[in-house]
Amino acid sequence: MNARLKRPILAVVVSSALLAGGAFAASPALASDSGRSATADAGAVLADEPTPDPSETTPTPEPSETTPAPDPSETTSAPEPSDTPTTSAPEPSDTPTTSDPEPSGTTTPPVEPSSPPTSTPPVPDTIKPTGKFSLNTTSLWVGQKVTFTQGAVTDNGPVTEVTRVVSWGDGTSTTLKATGQAPVNKQYTRNGKFTITLTVTDKAKNSSKTSSVLNVTVPGKFKISKYSIWPGERVTTTFSSVPAGTTRIRFDNGDGYVQEIKPKNQAIKVFYYHRKNGGLIKGKVTLRATFYNKFGASSAVYVGVVNVKTDSWKPVVSVKKPKNPTKIKSWKTVTGTVSDKGSGAPYVYVWVTRINGSAVYCYTPAKKWKRVYSEEQYNNCAPVAITPSKGKWSLKINGLGKGTVYVDARAWDWADNASKWASIQSKVK
Repeated sequence: MNARLKRPILAVVVSSALLAGGAFAASPALASDSGRSATADAGAVLADEPTPDPSETTPTPEPSETTPAPDPSETTSAPEPSDTPTTSAPEPSDTPTTSDPEPSGTTTPPVEPSSPPTSTPPVPDTIKPTGKFSLNTTSLWVGQKVTFTQGAVTDNGPVTEVTRVVSWGDGTSTTLKATGQAPVNKQYTRNGKFTITLTVTDKAKNSSKTSSVLNVTVPGKFKISKYSIWPGERVTTTFSSVPAGTTRIRFDNGDGYVQEIKPKNQAIKVFYYHRKNGGLIKGKVTLRATFYNKFGASSAVYVGVVNVKTDSWKPVVSVKKPKNPTKIKSWKTVTGTVSDKGSGAPYVYVWVTRINGSAVYCYTPAKKWKRVYSEEQYNNCAPVAITPSKGKWSLKINGLGKGTVYVDARAWDWADNASKWASIQSKVK
């Protein structure tokens, strides 16, 4: 039997058997090819058919199709029963129809798997942000404040992620808020030119700068007439180059006393005696001036230093007795002298008293006589202060009457050194 027919016939037999209930019911004549007349012819015809390609697989009939029963006239021998259940697979043929084709002499190399697709890297951010700001002025006095106002900030990304730092040009800086930043005031305590710079930087570290120059100056020029003085000695301070726009000047003498002076070029005279909070002035005092304009007050500008020398000498006072001391007309004017080696005595204080019997009179600074009735009243009698000239002093006495006249004089210098008492007396008629 042709080997190519063996598997199809078995397939028919098996299919018929299954359709019949699972047992083989074919005629025993199918077991042999010798008695079948068509076998040789069919084999000859089929031998002329081209050999099927091993790579092709013989299609298996669809389960729903019914294999036709064999012709009864055909004698087919039944297969020998075996111990193998009828549901077992048929014996494989010599040439399985599902076998893989024989490998050829040329081996096809395996195809390399393609690389997975790669994502496109993001384009780097190289665009610099920009920032703006404004100043309320580009010219100030030392100690005044400039007002910095932040302007628009732009970038290709979110501007809230852009950092903003102001460098003030004096070694200090301020980091601004991205939103809601109020104007910033900056005070300069020294003069010079300061470059104010706003630096804006985005998340990619791209940055740009914007700058403006601020000129800080010291207002005014000053000249002091003397730098070493005695207490009470006058010092003249001259103000010049007072800037236009000055509204007022506050002059600090350095002793606690401050005076408001006009905003113009001028000369101011001062002297040093006691400090405002008490105590004699000794040693160095520093003079300062504060200028004002529409931007407010400057720092207290240094004017100069004056040294107040120490005076330890006491003044000396004398009273000259009239030529005819017993006569009233000789007492119309009382004279004397005063001297001092140090700062000098600004005044000679003169007490004039007249006693007539039980009546006591004081000569007042108003150049009038006043009767006193108790020791306390007498002790409260004020002296007449006389400004000496070239070491001499004099006092006119009006309305002198009879009695005993007493003239007592004393002086204090600017260092609070007191002289001894100088006194004269005489009975007049």
